[in-house]
Amino acid sequence: MNRITIAQLEALFWTATLRSVDAAARRLNLSQPTISLRLKALESEIGTPLFERVGRGIRPTLAGHALIEDVKGVLDGVERIAGHRPGTGVGGTIRVGFAEGFAMICLSPILKRVHALYPELTPEVMVSTTAFVEPDLHARKLDLAFLVNPAEHEDFTLVPLGAQETAWIAATSFDLPQVVTPHGLVSLPVISNPSGSINYRQVRGWFASAGLTPRRLDICNSVAMLAHLVDTGVAIGIYPSKMAEQGAKEGRVRVLRSSPPIADTPIFASYPTDTSDANVRAFVNTVRQVLSEMDYLKGG
Repeated sequence: MNRITIAQLEALFWTATLRSVDAAARRLNLSQPTISLRLKALESEIGTPLFERVGRGIRPTLAGHALIEDVKGVLDGVERIAGHRPGTGVGGTIRVGFAEGFAMICLSPILKRVHALYPELTPEVMVSTTAFVEPDLHARKLDLAFLVNPAEHEDFTLVPLGAQETAWIAATSFDLPQVVTPHGLVSLPVISNPSGSINYRQVRGWFASAGLTPRRLDICNSVAMLAHLVDTGVAIGIYPSKMAEQGAKEGRVRVLRSSPPIADTPIFASYPTDTSDANVRAFVNTVRQVLSEMDYLKGG
C-alpha cells in the first residue's frame, strides 16, 4: 500500500478551502494537473471520492469534509516542526496588525503564547478595523495581519483561519423579542463603524434586505468603544458575540437572534507572498494553536 503524502494532504486542504483546483494550484505554486493527480492518488488511497461537482465549481464530499480537520492538524504540526527547527532564527521584531474585534478577545492569549514559545521575538502590534490595518499591510508597514474578510491581492497570501460568530447585541433595557427583524429595529438607535468598514456594510445591508434604512445610525471608529456604548444602552450594534459574553452573563446585554441572520465573519492571516520570514510562520502557527484551544472560530 502506498503512503499518503504531505503533498496530497496540502492539495486536499487548499482545494477544499478555496473550492477550486485552479486556486489551490496557484496557492501552492503548482500546475492544475499536478493538483488533480495528487487528489486522484489520495482518493485512490482513501478508497472514496473526496470532491463532487457543483455547477462550475467543486465541494468536498461527506468523506472529504470528515478528513479536513485531521488534515489541518497534520499540516499545522508540520509547520510547527519547521518553526522549531534549529537555525530558523525566530527572533527580533515582527510588525503585526489585528482587526480590533478579533484582538479584543484573542490578542492577550496570543501574546502570552508567543512570549512563552519565542522569548526572542518582539511583536509590535497595530489594532484597528480591517479597513485601516489592511492598507498598512499592503504598504509593507506590517509583516503580518489578522483581518476580517480581507480583499484578495496578488502579492499577498491569505490563510483562512475560520469565522467568528457575529450578531446583533443590545442592552437588556431595550426589552426586545426573541428574534429581531429589520422592521423591529429600524426605529431604535443603531451604532456602527464608519462608512467603508465591514461592520457598516453589515448594518446597512441587513436593513436594506427589507428595503429599510435605520432612522438613527451613529458612527464610531472603535469596535471596543462601540461595544461599550451598546453595553451601556446608548444604541444597538453588530459585533463578535464573544465580546458580549461577560455582559450577557451579568445581565447587561443580550446576544440577539435575527431574521435574516447575521453572517459569521471570516478571519484570515495575510502576509506578503514573497516572504520567507521564520517569524511570520511562527506567529501564524502560534495563533492557530491558541484559536484551536480557545474554540473561538467556527470552521478553523
